[in-house]
Amino acid sequence: MDRLTPALLAFAGGGLLAVQAPINARLKIIVGAPILAAAISFAVGTLFLMTAVLVTRTGGGISEFGGGPWWAYLGGFCGAVLVTATLVAAPRLGVTTTFVAVIVGQIGVAAIIDRFGLFGITARAITPSRIVAICLLGVSLVLLFRE
Repeated sequence: MDRLTPALLAFAGGGLLAVQAPINARLKIIVGAPILAAAISFAVGTLFLMTAVLVTRTGGGISEFGGGPWWAYLGGFCGAVLVTATLVAAPRLGVTTTFVAVIVGQIGVAAIIDRFGLFGITARAITPSRIVAICLLGVSLVLLFRE
């Protein structure tokens, strides 16, 4: 697979993540509780994914559920924390500041994962250009908080 396709998919996913925060924040107002709003959001996502599995017939491997390392099953937990955090933060900070904070957190942790090759990822050096890029993201967050 070329590098452009996954980059475009990641770009689209990031854009939808930004849309998700205010949508879920509105859902929180409707249902009156952030955790309930997050649960409803995940229920809708689960329904969509289960439908996609049935339609595409890509359900193979379910017999392997329970195998592998314990941490391989924590993705949903990470997503639940992210969804809840953004639906609480977006109305208070604005979507831009919320997602700059999310991105700074993502990039900081991603750099650690890359550096040490955690979770089965190939280790990659933290180069001077990566350090500068991460620092610039941090500066952008500081600037947004000074508004």
